[in-house]
Amino acid sequence: MTTLSHEPRAVASAVVLYGIHPLRGYAVTWHLTPLPTVPARAGRRPAGAQFVVERADGHITDDLAWQLAEKEVAVLGVPEVSRLVRAATHRRR
Repeated sequence: MTTLSHEPRAVASAVVLYGIHPLRGYAVTWHLTPLPTVPARAGRRPAGAQFVVERADGHITDDLAWQLAEKEVAVLGVPEVSRLVRAATHRRR
């Protein structure tokens, strides 16, 4: 029998972005997954929306290939994600 050390939690769906690496010019796949927002605490403003951004080289459409791909991972805010989307899709036009 398997015992969980914590309650299972639903994982938000990732948005998949196919584009061109903004600096290097080759095909890249990004998965953008929103993180839960942090509520405001006394004396603090609420944190802005953030996303886990995973990037792998190549145009990856297969789930297993994505799972096995070498990825770079970062946490970005809305302004950075917006710039990423614009930069990645700009070269395709």
